[in-house]
Amino acid sequence: GSGAGGSGGDTRAELAAVGRWGEALVYNLLLATLPPSRRVDWLNQEAETRAPYDLMVCDRGGSGVREFVEVKTSRYYDHNVFDLSYFEWEFLSREPPVQYRIYRVSGAAEAAGPRVSVIHDVLRAVKEGSARLCLAI
Repeated sequence: GSGAGGSGGDTRAELAAVGRWGEALVYNLLLATLPPSRRVDWLNQEAETRAPYDLMVCDRGGSGVREFVEVKTSRYYDHNVFDLSYFEWEFLSREPPVQYRIYRVSGAAEAAGPRVSVIHDVLRAVKEGSARLCLAI
């Protein structure tokens, strides 16, 4: 997804390219680490869909729990703030709850390579204070 952090001079196209690179990284990471019984669908593989998540993980047979993955990518390690759209927040906080994870890819432009961290339960992280919400105007 979007939320690609860069300097103030980055164009929309540059930010989209960084975001797409992060989505590809997480897509391939999930393909490499999930059991063969799980399938990964990359919604934005062909074009940006504007869905409230980038990837969906489910059983190959289509049954079982679906996991929704939003990827937030930045070029540098120290960019720890990213956008979460209203539609992303609405989707992840719906009732009944959905399995929604945020994969944070930082350091996409760093020589040492990217770091990937995961917020497994976004609502709990906000409630417990390990993640915070910010509003900007």
